Amino acid sequence: MRTFLRLLICIAGFSAFSSTYAAEPAEIRAQLNAQHASILSSEMAAKIIQLNVQEGERFKQGDLLVAFNCAEQQAQLKKAQAVVQAAEKTYEVNTRLTKLNSMSPLELEMAAAEVAKAKADIALMGAVLQKCTIAAPFSGRVAERLVQRYQYVKAGDPILDILDDSQLEVTVLVPSSWLMWLKPGYEFKVFLEETQREYPAKVKMLGARIDAVSQSIKITGVITGKSDGLLAGMSGRAIFAAESAKHD
Repeated sequence: MRTFLRLLICIAGFSAFSSTYAAEPAEIRAQLNAQHASILSSEMAAKIIQLNVQEGERFKQGDLLVAFNCAEQQAQLKKAQAVVQAAEKTYEVNTRLTKLNSMSPLELEMAAAEVAKAKADIALMGAVLQKCTIAAPFSGRVAERLVQRYQYVKAGDPILDILDDSQLEVTVLVPSSWLMWLKPGYEFKVFLEETQREYPAKVKMLGARIDAVSQSIKITGVITGKSDGLLAGMSGRAIFAAESAKHD
């Protein structure tokens, strides 16, 4: 019952806020988020031998971030390469013997199959070795380092929390009734508590779903002015000018 009453109060407040919006500017809670963010995980069970970034450090796309000890896998690759060489030699000999009618075509086909099998093993080991390093999928910064160098990790263990802060996005939850006039490109302002400054912004995209309970929709905007020193997670207020004033 208490939950139901809280929902009613929330809906009533949001509706009243939406209806009075046309008369005066509106301010809604907003937060900065990274455009791209990811938690990089290990794809194999192994010991970390390189961990090239610290928390807060910047990196470029393609930079080597993590390397694992893959001595065993590299040895298996060399073994597979030796097997291929032996299989190819056998196939060459069998080919000459077949031309001399000293070996059946079936035996030659079996030798060819052994070559193909050995090459498939090399391809498999190559795929495994690709998991021995983790390169940066995009340029950005390390938000959190979740492991230490020389630590043994299992497949699926998180290693680095990274984000791209080259263009921070502004996330705002607005009344769904604003969809009558709020469109991509609409300009507004963002006041951030951490910097005590106001920044120009514009709507980048509208959410794909309206919350039926609160009658609200999430919108995403971008800071259009100078944004040096801003960090993901900063919060404040999105300031929307009076809708009537925008159309005067």
